Amino acid sequence: MTTSLIQLITLALAAIALVLGAWLLIVGKRPWRGADDQRVAPRVRLLGLSYMLVFGSAMIQIILEPRGIEAEALGGLMVLGGLIVIVVVLLEARASRRSAY
Repeated sequence: MTTSLIQLITLALAAIALVLGAWLLIVGKRPWRGADDQRVAPRVRLLGLSYMLVFGSAMIQIILEPRGIEAEALGGLMVLGGLIVIVVVLLEARASRRSAY
């Protein structure tokens, strides 16, 4: 019972993150920023893609519980999403350093 409840909560949180990732990828604007920010950086869309890769793979793993090659492929997608997050963080730091000068 406890495991099912934890899986259900995890699935709901992953679904919320997946919707946020789709928002970032399609709309390209950060919902937590004000409406005055008209320019959209490509790194925001990359962040949306990484959300979709990581949390979409997590949802598939929770629902289907794959084994073998399928599980390895989903793990690879999660790692790719994490790598994209690292790239986005580096790009964000670089952009903030440029704006400081």
